[in-house]
Amino acid sequence: MWNFLVAAKVVSQLVQAQALPTLTQALVAFSSSNVSVTLFDVPGLGDLHRKFTGLPESCEVLVGVRASSVNPADRFTPGPFPQVMGSDLAGVVLAVEDTCKRLKPGDRVWADIGAVTYSGAQKGKENGAYAQVAVALETQLGGMPSNLDFQEAASLPKVALTSYKALAWYGGAPYAGLNKTVLILGGSGGCGITAIQLAKAFSATQIITTTSAANKDFVQQLGADKVVDYHAVNWWDVLADGSVDVIYDTVGQAGTGDRAMKKLRSGGYYVAIAGAHPSQPRSDVHVKWFINSDTNLNNFHILDTLRNLVEEDKLRMQRLKSFKLSDVLTAFSESAEGHVNGKLVIDVPSLPISHDEFF
Repeated sequence: MWNFLVAAKVVSQLVQAQALPTLTQALVAFSSSNVSVTLFDVPGLGDLHRKFTGLPESCEVLVGVRASSVNPADRFTPGPFPQVMGSDLAGVVLAVEDTCKRLKPGDRVWADIGAVTYSGAQKGKENGAYAQVAVALETQLGGMPSNLDFQEAASLPKVALTSYKALAWYGGAPYAGLNKTVLILGGSGGCGITAIQLAKAFSATQIITTTSAANKDFVQQLGADKVVDYHAVNWWDVLADGSVDVIYDTVGQAGTGDRAMKKLRSGGYYVAIAGAHPSQPRSDVHVKWFINSDTNLNNFHILDTLRNLVEEDKLRMQRLKSFKLSDVLTAFSESAEGHVNGKLVIDVPSLPISHDEFF
């Protein structure tokens, strides 16, 4: 049985408390087509470096998961099998390796632990958030915002990290004093919601987004200046050519890249997390297609930046629909329909141990 350390009243003193159970309730993929909620072995410190190659120099941390969320990518895993699925988490640190310096038992943390990595020469993915206990690299974990509960905290990491990287790494942000217009395609989904708020925090002059008429007031409250109802008109028909500086595509509709090339000003940015590259990219426009999981092993510094924005009330996810961990496959079905407004969150049952008294 795994033992874990908990923080005592004296910071320098660590005491040994109850042992963790040997099994955890989890959503486990035994193959790409065999997925079920079942009991599975509790992970241990050091598991990630034993399982994967090419990881950064980071100690490992055990987290008691309190909540997770559903992103489209979470519905699939390339293995290695068997594997606990799930990427977003919010919870409490249960144990750390001796070399950890930043986190300690009892800390509340949030993270996206869904990371593309390798098991030997085979490309795979680290996951593990759909369980009562997860193991993560310390470099993947940030301190959870003090003004959020576990469910809202778990709804944000993947979509906020993705939109932050889309705008700050690949989209020319920040925009203060630059008079930039940003178009966000898909404003009421998870990435769109975070992107609108981040574009505002990055001082975009005008934020345009696409959504349905029913969500107009909602995205305007987030910071959108102009809303295009995609049920009524096409955004490429109502926006003038050469009128936009940044287009961030979270939808992936066919032909979007080519349409974006016409709407962007010279020096503009087209960033996509879905769909295809433009067939005829412009030499005077920056084009980037990416997935967050490719750069997801060392995110704590970005999570700390995002935490500050959350605590300043500049970044939130207030449209949440909750599912029990036992019903996560039902949440997958709703996600697959492609019309989620906000985020689907997973309530993870507490461990059958009384560790909270130590924290």
